[in-house]
Amino acid sequence: MAKHDPAAVAGFLLIGSASVLFIHIQLKMIRAGYKTSYSFFGRLLVANGWDTPAKYLKVRAKHGWSPWPVYLVFPCLLLGIGLLVFGLFRL
Repeated sequence: MAKHDPAAVAGFLLIGSASVLFIHIQLKMIRAGYKTSYSFFGRLLVANGWDTPAKYLKVRAKHGWSPWPVYLVFPCLLLGIGLLVFGLFRL
């Protein structure tokens, strides 16, 4: 499949990267003592999960964290979904 349609494989890899970055953000927030919600994974439209990156950006300077995980989550997710859809339609 990687030879026939690399766009679908790249889409899966980018979506996976966005997931890893999002979990990284959540774990940093939890370890620092901030409340985040794991119920985000059960209900996608819950505000407790989607506002975690915004909270991360507000407190990152206090803890000396890099802002790049938040800046990369949504572009990776959108580009990954786009590549996956494009790659699956080309099959």
